[in-house]
Amino acid sequence: IAKDLTDCYIASGNGPGMATSVASVSNFAYNSEINNGKVESQTVYEVQNQQYLQPHLKYNYTYDEQNRLIQKEVLKWNKQAQKYDKDRCLTITYGTDETAVEYASWNAKTNAYSNIKEKAVYRENAMGMAENYQSYAWNERQNEWNLVVEHATLNWEEALLTMK
Repeated sequence: IAKDLTDCYIASGNGPGMATSVASVSNFAYNSEINNGKVESQTVYEVQNQQYLQPHLKYNYTYDEQNRLIQKEVLKWNKQAQKYDKDRCLTITYGTDETAVEYASWNAKTNAYSNIKEKAVYRENAMGMAENYQSYAWNERQNEWNLVVEHATLNWEEALLTMK
């Protein structure tokens, strides 16, 4: 269902209610639903003929009791069914010295995000600065995570200068 761009507006609010905003970037427009200062969902529209909005993606965000993002769900627009279908999900877990992000695709047979394919782990040093990034891919044959990429994220020259 395409919407005319003339209906787009920018609204903001500071109260406990919902605020909606629409911004256009190149061929996409974004509509964010904000509640108590947190983005709860964001709908992405494809701009057609510079005047119509066609649904494309929808992001749903979940936060923990410390207001940290713990899940980003991605739904894709199904043109035939005229509804959003679950597609993939990022799940974020916070440890004492690391943060892990798992990527899972939707499994229609199990009706869950059970097909975890990739994960990234960000390790922090004692000062809370990110110092290492590791990317893993799931190896179904061996039933284990395989390290794909590892990067040191701390610039040691800067670290040494701050220690002087």
